[in-house]
Amino acid sequence: MARLLQTNDKVALKEITRQLHLENVVGDKVFGSFAENLAFLLEALRKGDRTSSCPVLFILDEFDLFVHHKNQTLLYNLFDISQSAQTPVTVIGLTCRQDILELLEKRVKSRFSHRQIYLMNSFDFKQYIRIFKEQLSLPSDFPDESFAQKWNNNVQHLSEDKTVQDVLQNLFHCTKDLRSLHLLLMLAVSNVTVHHPLITASDLHEASKQYRMDSKANIVHGLSVLEICLIIAMKHLNDVYEGEPFNFQMVYNEFQKFIQRKAHCMYNFEKPVVMKAFEHLLQLELVKPIERPSVRTQREYLLMKLLLDNNQIMDALQAYPNCPTDVKQWAASSLSWL
Repeated sequence: MARLLQTNDKVALKEITRQLHLENVVGDKVFGSFAENLAFLLEALRKGDRTSSCPVLFILDEFDLFVHHKNQTLLYNLFDISQSAQTPVTVIGLTCRQDILELLEKRVKSRFSHRQIYLMNSFDFKQYIRIFKEQLSLPSDFPDESFAQKWNNNVQHLSEDKTVQDVLQNLFHCTKDLRSLHLLLMLAVSNVTVHHPLITASDLHEASKQYRMDSKANIVHGLSVLEICLIIAMKHLNDVYEGEPFNFQMVYNEFQKFIQRKAHCMYNFEKPVVMKAFEHLLQLELVKPIERPSVRTQREYLLMKLLLDNNQIMDALQAYPNCPTDVKQWAASSLSWL
């Protein structure tokens, strides 16, 4: 079963019924619980003792996503039934997360056999290039033989191109996961049109930029100048206090120091307006509270943490359209106006 298709336990149960060809057996029966329904399905397959019963193998793709099902009911019941001597059932989970055991509930973990097999990609860069060519090349039975030959020749030239090899090497050193390579190739192939029938090195270079694009830095590009100033104020607080948490009042005071120094280029916003901008940053998850709001603590004094590092902020400012020069200079200064 694939978690991307079986999004909840009810859908997963229907898929189990379909794959086991038990639609006629279930019919219009009404079950009190998920466990009762699953037990009935497996009972229908049982023909006798352990030696003569029909064995069932469950393969759960994207196993880490099944963990997010409510109460992990599906996993609990599958693991529970697999321990029964009368039901020859094996459950195999496939995932790329090594911390998967930490995500399991205690009752689920207690029924897990704790057998883990790690499969690491062991190919070198030469083999990676070969995989790149195999994934892009058209098959020999492609309808348009002339185009297939041109396309495959172009793929061969791309694999020998220095720019393309640099792009692939950067991705190879970052991750050997072939899904990342597939995503890169999909972004490049999406540029193919009637007027642009073959992939070029620049297509792969642009696809690499898209693939490595920082989503948080992209969010910064859409912020107002006031919100940018608040992020810079937080950046300086992080520099001065060496990453210690801060609150809105500290950020506001830092912003006011900048306004007093550069009153000619920045409008002095009222405090409620600044607070509204700060709350927007909170909604965008660029800032995260490190404590729960309480009745006693005013929202101005809730401790916060900035989820952007200095490099992300400076890179985003370089690409920010029409950013005031004074704001850029303030961001680049090593310490604030302290």
